Amino acid sequence: MDLKVDVSVDEVKRVFDLLEKLNSLFHQPMKYEDSELVIAFAEANYKEISTLYYNVVWEWLPESVKAEIEDG
Repeated sequence: MDLKVDVSVDEVKRVFDLLEKLNSLFHQPMKYEDSELVIAFAEANYKEISTLYYNVVWEWLPESVKAEIEDG
């Protein structure tokens, strides 16, 4: 099943910006081994991670896909 969804460019840009930050942190092993750096990242970015996960990307999904995810 290859469903398509329409998403706003602004929302895609928000996801891209977060992925860019994640990539910047995790592409160097020495960075993610630095617990202070990881904690600072989490404190600075968790609100956006949570919002994107629960309120943006979730809303992109068709109801049938949401049901599949919820059913495990």
